[in-house]
Amino acid sequence: MHFAQVALAWIGPAYLLAVSLPLAIIDIRQRRLPNRLVLPGLAITLLAHVSAVLFGAEWARMLTAWLTATLVFALAAFANYFGALGMGDVKLMALMTAALSWFGWQHPLIAFAVAFVLATVGVLVLFVARRAKLGSTVALGPYLLAGFAVAATGLAWS
Repeated sequence: MHFAQVALAWIGPAYLLAVSLPLAIIDIRQRRLPNRLVLPGLAITLLAHVSAVLFGAEWARMLTAWLTATLVFALAAFANYFGALGMGDVKLMALMTAALSWFGWQHPLIAFAVAFVLATVGVLVLFVARRAKLGSTVALGPYLLAGFAVAATGLAWS
C-alpha cells in the first residue's frame, strides 16, 4: 500500500484513540458509551476506507473490514439480547473491528483478547477487594478501549 492509502486507513483508528479517554471516563461514571462519540467513528472509518480505495487500495480490504465488523456486531448484539453486553459495547466492538480489520484479521482479535484478559483481571481484583459480587455490573468499555490501544500500538510499530 502507498503512504496515502495507509494514512487514510489510519483515520478511523486515530479517531477512536482520540475519543478513548472521554469514552472510558463516561463509561466508568455512567455505565454508557454515548452514540455521539461512537457512531461518528463508524462513519469516519467508512469514509476513510472509501477514500483509501479511491486512492488505489484494494477494495477487498474494505469489504473484509466491514463484513467482519458486521459479524462482530451481530455476535455482540446476540450477547446483548441475553444481557451479557450493553449496546454501547456492541457498537464500540463493531467500530474497533472496522477500524482494525482493514490491516488484518488478527488486529481486532488481539484487541478483544487483551480487553477480556484485562477485564477478567479487573473483575477478580474487585472480587478479592470485596468491591464487587456476583451480579455486579462492570464497565467493559475501558477494557475494550485499552485492548484497542494495545492492538493499534502494535499495529503502528509493525
